[in-house]
Amino acid sequence: MFAVLLGIGLGTIAGLLPGLHPNTMIPLMLAVAAWFDPLTAAVVLVTTGVVNSFVSFIPAILLGAPDDAEAMSVLPGHSLMLSGRGYEAIKLTVMGGIGATALGLVLLPVMWVAFPAIYSFTRPWLHVLLTTVVAYMVLTEQSMRGKFWAALTFIMAGLLGLLALDGFGDGALFPLLTGLFGLPMLLLSLRSGVVPPSSVSYESDPMPAGRAATGITIGALSGVLVGLLPGIGSSQAAVLAQEAVGRSHDRPAAQRTFLLAIGGVAMADVIYSMLALWLVGNPRSGISVAVEQLVTPTPALLWMILAVVVFAAGAGAYITIRLARTIMPLLRRIDYRRLNAVVIAFLILLVGLFTGISGLLVMAVAAAIGLVPNLTGIRRSHAMGCLLLPTILFFAGLAT
Repeated sequence: MFAVLLGIGLGTIAGLLPGLHPNTMIPLMLAVAAWFDPLTAAVVLVTTGVVNSFVSFIPAILLGAPDDAEAMSVLPGHSLMLSGRGYEAIKLTVMGGIGATALGLVLLPVMWVAFPAIYSFTRPWLHVLLTTVVAYMVLTEQSMRGKFWAALTFIMAGLLGLLALDGFGDGALFPLLTGLFGLPMLLLSLRSGVVPPSSVSYESDPMPAGRAATGITIGALSGVLVGLLPGIGSSQAAVLAQEAVGRSHDRPAAQRTFLLAIGGVAMADVIYSMLALWLVGNPRSGISVAVEQLVTPTPALLWMILAVVVFAAGAGAYITIRLARTIMPLLRRIDYRRLNAVVIAFLILLVGLFTGISGLLVMAVAAAIGLVPNLTGIRRSHAMGCLLLPTILFFAGLAT
């Protein structure tokens, strides 16, 4: 229980501070966990990842400072926040995460049998599957002008992703995603002088059970792909979830369904990235790699890890809701334009500390590309080419 409480604390800190992902905290967590036995250390790591998957939506939605899985949530979440429904947006991601946890556990017996076979079958064709998804994303833009800008945004983001990932590896994700998704929203809000609403609603509009189930299911299944398909991360799964939900993010119903789905993606990513260690012997996240180094995967250990995941999910959901209720009223008492300026400065400082001058350059170029969807009216998901294009080229044998 002490290990779980420690993991809850670390996961909450990592979730609230933009750029402080659990993967970047693994050396610190391992150093702290070195005081305990390997199993206790593994519990700390797993709990941290689960709680972070919930709490990190708070800065992503309220401040537009996204993490990997949360990058796609910025636009619909920020839009609801500026209409006085930021609490509802965060609550929807929590509902999606809890729903995906339950559905992921229900699917476990089926996936235990099917997972290895599907994993082996899809690997040689992954680049074809992803290319099909990208082509669909571009061709479903409503005008030829939109298709042109969509293709150009995908290519520019993809080329930047190739250069950044080659130079920094996974360390490039922070400046890359901050520039593509976080800074454009903050800069546009800074320029327009958008202010938070004078009132904050803690009520949620009733959502039909069928639509809620659809959003949770789409998110859970998209998140399963993270553990199932090599080269697929939570960001790519978020793109798939967006396409499955629909592209009408200007409609409140579509926005809310997508937030359910994106919450499900984040949590299913955590569960199945970890379970891949048992199902195919291939850890699919930084935390699962660290767990593999600490303990030997056994059936008994799997049941313990699943119990920790369920408990940590409940704790993460409760903490996220409580923190959101505490933070939301504070936004009304401050100068929102000044807050955006402070967040921008904070992100620039973090990128500079973690990645140096080169990282700042990557973020600046990414921000320029990230403004294109906002200014041309196309979907922001095309900017996920920063990860999709390198993945496609890698599995096509055209890049290392």
